Amino acid sequence: MPLWSSNSNPNSGDPNADDDPNFSSLITSYRPLIQKLSFSSFMGYCSALSAKRVGKSIAAVIGLGFVVLQGLVHKGFIEVDWKKVEKSVVDAVDTDNDGEITEQDIRTYWEKVKKILMNNIPDASGFG
Repeated sequence: MPLWSSNSNPNSGDPNADDDPNFSSLITSYRPLIQKLSFSSFMGYCSALSAKRVGKSIAAVIGLGFVVLQGLVHKGFIEVDWKKVEKSVVDAVDTDNDGEITEQDIRTYWEKVKKILMNNIPDASGFG
């Protein structure tokens, strides 16, 4: 009898071999949970990948803009008051009005993003 015969090993992966009844009952009983977890995990993963790419693109544009501005400042074409720019950015981003960008500000923005991403999703565990 050849080694690849399905009769030689019941765990050979042969689709015609008898399934383990314990495993089948386990899969049947947890099917809704597995389907929800798989869908929400997949959506969370895809969202994270796209957010990472968008974040990198935004950082590249901001960095390039800074380099161009500094080049123009160096050549004397324009003057930039970086203290005033910093104050404007902090005032726009600071959510707790303490004059600094702190961990609490980041948490506030993260909660806003999660609220948007989890809106009307039956099981949003992938966004946790």
